[in-house]
Order: sequence, then C-alpha cells, then structure tokens
Amino acid sequence: MGEILLSRYDHFISNHMHTHATSNLSASELEEYYGNRVRSRMREMFNLIAFDSGAKDKRK
Repeated sequence: MGEILLSRYDHFISNHMHTHATSNLSASELEEYYGNRVRSRMREMFNLIAFDSGAKDKRK
C-alpha cells in the first residue's frame, strides 16, 4: 500500500491527479505501518476529515 501511495503522489505532483482514500487508522498508526515518508506525502495529497467519537454513523 505504501508503494501505491508513493506512486499516486508522483501522479499528483506531475499530472495534478487526485486520489481519494479512507482509513480508520490514526496519523501515528499510518506512520507506524508505512513510515514517515508516506505519511508526509499523505499530508500533502489529502484533506483530513475527522469525526467526533460520539458522532452517529450515517451509513444505513
């Protein structure tokens, strides 16, 4: 997955292509799994949308 994200980052920089992703992992967990380099690239590519832990799940 880390290699895919780095590849998508290259497309983002060279072609302004967007990538959409979701994760249940926290930023520190992402860094633990994929390393600081991938986390840094994700900061550039993605907008973080966080939900309060008390928010009701809207999927039905």
